Amino acid sequence: MSLRARVVALIAVVLLISTLMGTLVAGYQTRHALSAELAAGLGGARQTVNSALEDLPNSDHPARDLHQLIATFDGNLHVRSALLTADGRTAWASKTTLPDQPAPRWFRRLLGPDPTRLSIAVPAGSAGFREIVLTPTSEIDAAAAWREFIGVVMVLCGSGAVGLVLVYFVISAAFRPLRALAGEFGRIGTGDYTGRVVETGPTELLDLQRGFNRMAGELAVTTDRNRLLGDQLLTIQEEERADIARDLHDDIGPHLFAVNMDAEMIVQLNEVGRHAAIPEQVRAIQAGVRHMQRQVRDLLVRLRPTRITELGLNAAISDLISFWTVRRPDIAFDVTLLEEEAQLPETTKDIVYRVVQEAANNAVRHADPRRVRIALEIDEAQVLCVSITDDGAGRGDKIAGGGLGLVGMRERVTSVGGSLTFGPTDGAAGWTIRARLAPDPDRTVKNTAAIA
Repeated sequence: MSLRARVVALIAVVLLISTLMGTLVAGYQTRHALSAELAAGLGGARQTVNSALEDLPNSDHPARDLHQLIATFDGNLHVRSALLTADGRTAWASKTTLPDQPAPRWFRRLLGPDPTRLSIAVPAGSAGFREIVLTPTSEIDAAAAWREFIGVVMVLCGSGAVGLVLVYFVISAAFRPLRALAGEFGRIGTGDYTGRVVETGPTELLDLQRGFNRMAGELAVTTDRNRLLGDQLLTIQEEERADIARDLHDDIGPHLFAVNMDAEMIVQLNEVGRHAAIPEQVRAIQAGVRHMQRQVRDLLVRLRPTRITELGLNAAISDLISFWTVRRPDIAFDVTLLEEEAQLPETTKDIVYRVVQEAANNAVRHADPRRVRIALEIDEAQVLCVSITDDGAGRGDKIAGGGLGLVGMRERVTSVGGSLTFGPTDGAAGWTIRARLAPDPDRTVKNTAAIA
């Protein structure tokens, strides 16, 4: 059963119970009112009969007066009167009006029994009459009560039905945004993050709709960013392959050719008997092989980056700076490392290294700096702070792909609850990148002096 059907059914049960309770209350009040009305009518009739019988001994014609007394009850809605003879036969009885549509017997039983009939003795010597019997009659009142009861029940049932219909439409309208949300969630499940829902309805639904739209927007941005990062990665891979191919062609290729020529020269020298010149050719071959070995080792390092877990964070950063120092001796690197970096989690170490690596590469390649400062420290709030500052004229974030390197850094840092900021250096030329990460809270990491 759907949630809407459950809510409507629950409200229907509540309305039905309310209708039954209202019916019982109306029936109880009707019963009480009818009983009181019959009792009052019987009391009035008794007072009328007693008054008439007090004057009967002084009457010149008692039978006539008694007949008139009985006739006064003709049409009485609550009491029927009858005059009985000495032998118990009915001499005269009042005429009672009966309803056109009497109440059902079960309803009359629910109204309770009529009050006990009342017998009033006729004074002796009243032409052979014994007593007057007053009998309560409830037919008219019961029929009227039945009509009122039916009216109340119909009003209650009608009101309940109208209320139930209104509740159904209100709940349907309230659940319509939920159905829209369900449809948009289905679209997200298929990878389509462009859908949005209209923000309307009560506060609870508004919060849910705004949260959904915000989530869909973030998923769309993340998907686009991942797509751009994938494209950037492919571009970087192609550039790296082109660099390797160029190094192989421009550096190792000529040395291989030279080694081959030296080997052929050795064969020729041996054939002509110039053995004294052969060692010189061998040494040339050895020098060429050593040079190619260094080039191959550098290529292997580029193809297989050093892992933090193998050397440690400080050693990896130092190795990175050494790499750039050899290739860019015109740039001065100032580095401040952490003394007890082993206490940092491996995940934090890897993120810090990747941030430093990307920032340093961008600074060297795009900013043309004279000095690059790299600092790792723990502040008073026990937050690991990483800053990379250069004094270059360019901006280190202006890399191929529109700064996707910074996007990758930010995603790495924010994945562990950190933050990344970047921009021009305050009050000076150059560019600054800062990352803040929470180190292991159960350990303390100390700062150390800078190394050149």
